[in-house]
Amino acid sequence: MFSGKHIVVVGINYAPETTGIAPYTTGLCEYLAHEGAQVTVLAGMPHYPAWTVDPVYRGRLRVEEELNGVSVVRCGHHVPSRQSAARRGLYEATFLLSSSLASRSLRPDAVIAVSPTLSALRTGATLARRNRVPFGAIVQDLMGRAADQSGIPGGGRVAGAVGRAEVSALKDADRVAVISTAFKEVLVAHGVASRRVSVTPNYSHISTTTATRLDARIQLGWDGREFVALHTGNMGLKQDLSNVVRAARALQDQGSTDVRVIFLGDGSQRHAFEVEANGLPNVTFLDPVDMHLYPIALAGADVLLVNERSTCMDMSLPSKLTSYLTSGRPVLGAVPSEGMTRKEIARSGGGICVLPGDPDELAAGILRLQGDPGLRQDLGAEGRIYATTHLGLSSAMPKLREFVRDLLDLPPDTVPVGPLAMPSSQGRLSSTEHSVSEGVH
Repeated sequence: MFSGKHIVVVGINYAPETTGIAPYTTGLCEYLAHEGAQVTVLAGMPHYPAWTVDPVYRGRLRVEEELNGVSVVRCGHHVPSRQSAARRGLYEATFLLSSSLASRSLRPDAVIAVSPTLSALRTGATLARRNRVPFGAIVQDLMGRAADQSGIPGGGRVAGAVGRAEVSALKDADRVAVISTAFKEVLVAHGVASRRVSVTPNYSHISTTTATRLDARIQLGWDGREFVALHTGNMGLKQDLSNVVRAARALQDQGSTDVRVIFLGDGSQRHAFEVEANGLPNVTFLDPVDMHLYPIALAGADVLLVNERSTCMDMSLPSKLTSYLTSGRPVLGAVPSEGMTRKEIARSGGGICVLPGDPDELAAGILRLQGDPGLRQDLGAEGRIYATTHLGLSSAMPKLREFVRDLLDLPPDTVPVGPLAMPSSQGRLSSTEHSVSEGVH
């Protein structure tokens, strides 16, 4: 459908990052290439969720790759090992400079920027204006709300300015895609035209597995007798995982020695959480796994944890929730009562929630699910049904296709979207699996 069209996508996160926003940007770009478009991505150096540049790319100012039919131009930028408003500002400023320089030779038919980076919005809008082509934005997180709600040092002081810059950029976009209705309501309330905003929910980007709990435990080397509460993904400020560590301590103090809390992932606060958990025999930290092992890890768990700061209301919707619901395991959320995450868990029927910031409540929620196998089974089954119905690739891609088609102002395509394989570049790539050329500009 998009044959002959050159589409430039600007987003700092891209494969081989396997968590967060990267799988969705990668999936979109590979889908557009599959549909005949020439796709160029201006991306950052792989760094998330560890917040350190992948050794393959370290020290490079620019890298050009061809990944699954997509031209990827990686632009060097500062990566802060610790988070603060000032460090985030440097992260944004350096990507803005490098991506702007890399965009100068591009002649697209349309530009799409992926937020939450102001720099991507700015580079994308400038490139579109310079070439007089349509500009679209995909909003995965609300940056102004994140600055205010995530707990980043200094965030509250800059939240207003960040929010105004974000809304200004989105007002100028010809089309805006958001991942939830709540995001649309926020943007429309701030003056973004409702007719320009479409809701395109994220989909589950993991493959399902037939592995049983015991099969998964054997593959992973986990004790088959323990009740495992698993948290996966980013370990940052907004996750407030100190609450989960304190819940593990409460379980230990209560004598619940057969419960193990596993943290699977990485992030800017991981070391701090490891220090806090030092000496707790029921807590384990594991490094991120590839996209083959991730579904196995979910299958090996008894309950899947989502934990948020009490201030996280409408800034984001955890991307791991789509994978959690697909796995058929029950979700336990320690999340704000009026927040987006709690509403999504309730809508799915796939989990239960407790108040955030209360480790005793979280520990009680874990014990409740441990003591009720029937409830666990029912919640897992409901979550999987919801995921199959609402979070599948087959339901998400037509909405993204319509977003891009409207951006290009193309007539509707009457040919239905066929089944697509998940993009293979979402797994971890070795240095031999793609061609790399390096340039300095």
